[in-house]
Amino acid sequence: MLNAYNLWLDKKNIDPSKKPKLREFVYNVAYQLLEDFGEPTTNLKGRHPNPMPDRIIDAYSRHYPVNTEIVNGKRKPRDCYVCKHTTRRQKKRTRVVIICNECNIGLCIGYCFRDYHTLKNF
Repeated sequence: MLNAYNLWLDKKNIDPSKKPKLREFVYNVAYQLLEDFGEPTTNLKGRHPNPMPDRIIDAYSRHYPVNTEIVNGKRKPRDCYVCKHTTRRQKKRTRVVIICNECNIGLCIGYCFRDYHTLKNF
């Protein structure tokens, strides 16, 4: 850009006291290039954000806790998914008889059920 700036100054025979600054020249060149060849883009940098999982979108209208099925007169227990896969607290194995009716996974009633349906990373 410095070489282009010097050539432009030389070609236009611009008075040294009235010449534009290099940064103004660079800005004008970039602006003209974008006018001719640029395409609109977003201001996001890095990876594109992942869309919210279905379990989070509209969670409380379709997702609610229900009991597991009864096998041999007892409720069939399952592992709590959040307790087993959490990154926010110590992992543990918790057996529960509550599942989400939509997701069909075992969840502790209360914090785990809420975290699973409101947080992207639990």
